[in-house]
Amino acid sequence: MAEHLSDEEQLESFKRWFRENGLSTIVVVVLAAGGYFGWEFWKGYSEKTAQAASVIYQQMMDTALVDPGKQLNDSQKDEISDLAVQLKNDYPGTQYARYGAMLLARLAVEDGEFETATEQLQWAEKGADEGLSLVIGLRLARIEAAQGNLDVAIERLKSKDAKTMTSAYAEARGDFYLMKNDRDSAHSAYLQALQSVAQNDNQSRSIIELKLRHVAPASVNEVDSMGASSEDSE
Repeated sequence: MAEHLSDEEQLESFKRWFRENGLSTIVVVVLAAGGYFGWEFWKGYSEKTAQAASVIYQQMMDTALVDPGKQLNDSQKDEISDLAVQLKNDYPGTQYARYGAMLLARLAVEDGEFETATEQLQWAEKGADEGLSLVIGLRLARIEAAQGNLDVAIERLKSKDAKTMTSAYAEARGDFYLMKNDRDSAHSAYLQALQSVAQNDNQSRSIIELKLRHVAPASVNEVDSMGASSEDSE
């Protein structure tokens, strides 16, 4: 009898607890389960979306691949454009769509369509990760420079923290200053580029050194020549 009463008491205790806490517990469990399955669904959807976008992007890159010295024909350009538009429309949240827009921008620059190139790059810049955003920023600056807007191009590069692309940004500023015939500013920019270039990037280092010597003050070049002469005499 005591055991029977104990069971009834336990049942009443459970009913009382459920009335007080049962609904909120069920809600928590449902939300947790929904969150888990929702996340798993989203993860699977994202992977499938990325895979589908990558297939289209690969088709686009295969079309854009031409032998050295050759150019894309109109049919190839049209196919690339169609594939890039498909990426932008169907998979706008993927990096592949941004790469597609950047390729369209490059083709537009080659055709002298700078406004179209700028629009494509600005579209790609939205939502781009930090590294890609820096690349796009540099390309936008070069388009400004190509249109003669050198001050705009320089300011665009100066106003951004270039981080891992400090050397490339500084070198581009040097190029723009040289186009303005401001050799002193170009020299300073190239010097910063040389100081920031990666230690193992020998090709970039050699190019920057050539540019630096080209704009170096006469006194510096004279000192370098004297140093080279003394080494030869030894």
